[in-house]
Amino acid sequence: MLLRHLSFKSLLVASLFVVTLIPSLALVQTWWHLQQLAEQVDQNQRQALLLSESIRIFSSQGELFERSTRQWNVLREESYSQVGKEALSALMQLAARLERQDDAGLRRLGRALSEWGKQSLALLDGGEHPVAAWSAQYESLSGLGAALESRIRQLGEVQRKQWDSNLREKRQQADRVAILSLCLAVFSGLLLAWLLVRPLQQLRGKIAALSQGVRGQSWLMSAPADIVQLASALGELDHRLARLEEDKADFFRHVSHELKTPLAAIQEASSLLQDQIPGPLLPSQQEIVAITLSNTRLLRQRVDALLRHDAANWLAQPLDMRVHELHALIEDAAASMRPLLQQKRITLELSHDSLQVPVDSEKFRTIIDNLLSNAIRFSPVGGVISVATGREADRTWVAVIDQGPGIAPENHTLVFQPFYSGPAPTGEAPGSGIGLTMVKTFAQLMGGDVESLPAAKGAHFRVWWPCTSLNEHSHDA
Repeated sequence: MLLRHLSFKSLLVASLFVVTLIPSLALVQTWWHLQQLAEQVDQNQRQALLLSESIRIFSSQGELFERSTRQWNVLREESYSQVGKEALSALMQLAARLERQDDAGLRRLGRALSEWGKQSLALLDGGEHPVAAWSAQYESLSGLGAALESRIRQLGEVQRKQWDSNLREKRQQADRVAILSLCLAVFSGLLLAWLLVRPLQQLRGKIAALSQGVRGQSWLMSAPADIVQLASALGELDHRLARLEEDKADFFRHVSHELKTPLAAIQEASSLLQDQIPGPLLPSQQEIVAITLSNTRLLRQRVDALLRHDAANWLAQPLDMRVHELHALIEDAAASMRPLLQQKRITLELSHDSLQVPVDSEKFRTIIDNLLSNAIRFSPVGGVISVATGREADRTWVAVIDQGPGIAPENHTLVFQPFYSGPAPTGEAPGSGIGLTMVKTFAQLMGGDVESLPAAKGAHFRVWWPCTSLNEHSHDA
């Protein structure tokens, strides 16, 4: 299609050109009509001046001819005869001019005036003639004058009617052209706008579907070249995202399978210790075994969830938003971390603010588990981890601050990307790179987010979510 050979910019310029060209052509045609009317006015004015001049010459020279010939017939002075001949010459010139006119009536009057002039010249050159002959000439001259005035009035009326007709016709033509050009401009504008907007709307819909997780869309479009290129790039991105999700799902399934066997062994060993099969345990040892067994069962549940579903479905499982006491949720998560805290002699400082919050308890537990385990992993022996809570406007937040090496400023956003793993603590292997990703994902699922804040020492993570729906969930507390 022709659109594929045009860029969006060139198509937009062409659209503006087409939309403005149609009214411009209408204006040019109107100007041409006005020029024709102006030429017709000039022509009519010249002809009117010529005819007016003809009437003036006929009237003045005819009157002069009659007066001089009457005097010549009475006095017989040659001077009067000469004056009469000069007036007759002027009338003959007028007759010749009339014979050259386009109007048949004027040409006919010109020939009649020319014949009259020949007869009058013969009378002047022939000596004495009867008074009746001259009277007939005078009457003929008067008749020619009346006929000339009548014909000129008729021509003026014809020209006026013709002018009115032409003016009315040109006005109607201008109206038709204006309406037609307006309709064509509107139609062309709508058509070109549709050609420009339609592919953008299609592209927006596909991008919206892509953001909602729809993969494998057809990105073939009939659109300008640059939009087609953009669609092609988005199609490549769609393909790469689909492959990435497949790789991620494979990774989770692989990790799940790799974890299931040792977790089963740990759970079985913990169960044997809890049942005191090898021998009696001290109360403190029984507590540690109970914590280990509880966390092992929780981890096996999550591994089983990964095996039943792919990673995307697992991360996007439905929310179960209920109102909980925030401090109790954090204390419950911290209790499972007690062996790790004791191993590194880390002091855990918890905020005692009593806040009722609407959260999905399972996802919130995952968030706190990952933040605490991350803080314990990077904290020095004998360090302090602070867990603070608070509420600002319509947000509730939880901050976890450790005394580890901290995060470089350029890595504050990278740490939340899937499978990104920063430098590991001394003597430990790099992490999987999915813990903070899960924190961010679950926070966003609950309508909030997580951020890495600058800190004087160590890392400072703050997760927040809206609490505007607190009243809506209060009945579930």
